[in-house]
Amino acid sequence: MSRLYKIMSKTSIWVVFGIIVCSSIISQPVSALLSSDPVFRSTNGILAWDPFDCGVSERTISDSSSTLSGNDSLEKILRFYVSKDLTLEQAAGIAGNYKQESGYNPAVIQGGAIADASYKPVNGVGFGLAQWTWTSRQAPLVDLAKETNRPIIDFALQLDYSWQELTGKYAFALENLKETTTPDRAAYVFHRDYEGSADDEITVRRVRGGNAIQIFEQYKGIIANSSTENSATTVCSGTGESRYVNGFTFYNQFDSQWKDAAYGESTVGEAGAGPAAMAMIISTLTTSVATPADTAEYGAGHTPSTLVDAGRGGSATNIHSVIGSHWNLTYSYVGNDVERINQALRSDKLVLVAGSGSSPFTQAGHFIVIRAVTEDGKWLIGDSNGAAGEANNEKEWDPEEIVSKMGTQKYGYAFSGVN
Repeated sequence: MSRLYKIMSKTSIWVVFGIIVCSSIISQPVSALLSSDPVFRSTNGILAWDPFDCGVSERTISDSSSTLSGNDSLEKILRFYVSKDLTLEQAAGIAGNYKQESGYNPAVIQGGAIADASYKPVNGVGFGLAQWTWTSRQAPLVDLAKETNRPIIDFALQLDYSWQELTGKYAFALENLKETTTPDRAAYVFHRDYEGSADDEITVRRVRGGNAIQIFEQYKGIIANSSTENSATTVCSGTGESRYVNGFTFYNQFDSQWKDAAYGESTVGEAGAGPAAMAMIISTLTTSVATPADTAEYGAGHTPSTLVDAGRGGSATNIHSVIGSHWNLTYSYVGNDVERINQALRSDKLVLVAGSGSSPFTQAGHFIVIRAVTEDGKWLIGDSNGAAGEANNEKEWDPEEIVSKMGTQKYGYAFSGVN
């Protein structure tokens, strides 16, 4: 099977390496850029409409600027989370917590004061819908407000930020929440894994769980679960080979053009698997070309950084949101669910996963891109790990072999391009 490798040097010259035949490839936004109903897209903040082989559709909503619908704050909260593939029961569990934390008011400061648009969060003092208390969680909210030119008390901003956390550092909380089937259980799990207030378990179940039940009963005949939620839980029986069997942009993190480029206190060659994987995704899905040096520079320099820490190097599990958002990619959590990953691949998406152990991962931990599923259900990957990676890129992988090495964190995100 032929492989086309394309790379761009700092002088913007295309280089083709290996023994290959060069053909003209232009990375273009895929069909996911189109919506079948532009009015519906505009009303609901939908940026993409992706047809699956099994006859359902997925809506990808911008993580940086959501358009909210609903008659009041509570309904807007519920519709926001239902649009993100959650059931109404799960959304009610979140809302039951927000009612206790802030009364659905994004300007509330712990103690009852009301913030204005110039408010700067204070470490140790809760603020906003979820009463974010510590700088580690307040600072990224401030950053998102600046990046999207919205005041910190903006309602949609805070919902967007909650989703940024739930698909990043708190992906485990989202995964556990998606396993709940009743509003009171959803409220308990969301509090346990995401909110973490000083309330004891009895109080949480009685107050927050009680809130969630009341909310669900109020809206169960008004808000239906989204088609995206149904598609995520329905096994897609469609077969066929997905898009990026060929025409995929591979990068070797040890290429001489960038292996010595800084990634914090380390280098791309030593610790840059994450930036290299993101560069593959960006350069394949969009009209932009980003090298591992580009993504490493941005990831390490941005707040929050994608580095685990400045001394040890390596990439943290916010790399999909920090780098992906900067290059205008949309993403959704798929974890280590083989069917959901196959659905994403068959709808022209690419999936970033992390794991450790034997090939295609490393003992210290490694990021790879799952780029395609073959007609017989095998996976093709993009691996930046030098000669070993090039060999891995030629193989067809049993999905179970890969997901078994993804660990308890089950880090997996499907990407679409939007630029």
